[in-house]
Amino acid sequence: MCWSICMRSEISPLFKVSVAVVALAGSALAGAQYADRLPWHASPAITPPARTSQVAALVAPAVKGGSLADMVAAVGPSVVQIVVKPTGGFHPMQFEGQPGEAPSQGGLGSGFIVDAKGIVVTNNHVVGDAQTVTVQLSDGRELSGRVLGRDKQTDLAVVQIEGSGDFTPVAWGDSDHTRVGDPIFAVGSPFGLGSTVTSGIISARGREIGAGPYDDFLQVDAAINSGNSGGPLFDASGRVIGVNTAIFSPSGGNVGIGFAIPAQMAHRVVEQIVANGHVARGRIGVALQAVTPDIARAIGAPDTKGALIAQVDPNGTAAQAELQSGDIVRSFGGQPVDDSRDLARLVADAKAGTTVRVAIVRRGQLMDVQLRVGGEQQA
Repeated sequence: MCWSICMRSEISPLFKVSVAVVALAGSALAGAQYADRLPWHASPAITPPARTSQVAALVAPAVKGGSLADMVAAVGPSVVQIVVKPTGGFHPMQFEGQPGEAPSQGGLGSGFIVDAKGIVVTNNHVVGDAQTVTVQLSDGRELSGRVLGRDKQTDLAVVQIEGSGDFTPVAWGDSDHTRVGDPIFAVGSPFGLGSTVTSGIISARGREIGAGPYDDFLQVDAAINSGNSGGPLFDASGRVIGVNTAIFSPSGGNVGIGFAIPAQMAHRVVEQIVANGHVARGRIGVALQAVTPDIARAIGAPDTKGALIAQVDPNGTAAQAELQSGDIVRSFGGQPVDDSRDLARLVADAKAGTTVRVAIVRRGQLMDVQLRVGGEQQA
């Protein structure tokens, strides 16, 4: 039996997203169109993350006179093009692959350097199942890159550039405190056109696009097209606040609706991949559903906040803590739980073997439960 959450999302009547069945420990990517694959129509607040490297990451100069020119020049050397070459050669302007294609068919995307040793962040769907890729730097160098690891649940991958030379890293920004209306700009390789810059604003936060329980995308109106996947989304200070990943496009072209993985999530995943080659997530073994007004009234809950436990895996740690179907989780480890997505992310971020305090509502009564977090490795 699969102890999972069922989530359905429809971005518009023209673009129906398939149901994604996801476990609390992770989900397969399913949702909006990948930003480099045409034509496919388909957390609790934390402190800003530390840099991946001890080497001081680049901080771009302030915007002067309304121009992004100085800032773009500063971050440009950190943005790379990722090429997965098929047998017999590859021309990036000809690729129109579908998600899930074998790397032998070729692929193209973007990435960015986060460590002076040549650590590059990109999307998992850009590298696919490839073990090696070609990394094209802004100065024209083409170097081999080894895929250190990938995380399908968040669609992130990490590449190690193999070769000597100087690599300029960018700094991670604080996506948790960005606001709708904040200016942003993206740098990438749409349609193989390297070092292309587009700009705009953050259009929305916390978007669900059917990718799974970790859906928490930043929505932007900067032009994102085929080849931008895996590239950086910068804030007004030239810090990376997101990884450009998907677009909504009923026609196959840019319509001003792009989605980026928040930096806070991406940074945590990248650090685990660099350290261990994979991402390990907590697991408790429950299936969840939303707390609707009817359900809240029926079980005596004060409101619709929280994550309703629909089913409990008898072999999971939730069962050991005597959690029951019908319980509503209101907080986990001291962090509030407003919906099932909150709980999924909190459980995933919890370290296996730790014990956390969980506040639940059971038959209208607020209770505290001590819950041990189990573990499940997500390669």
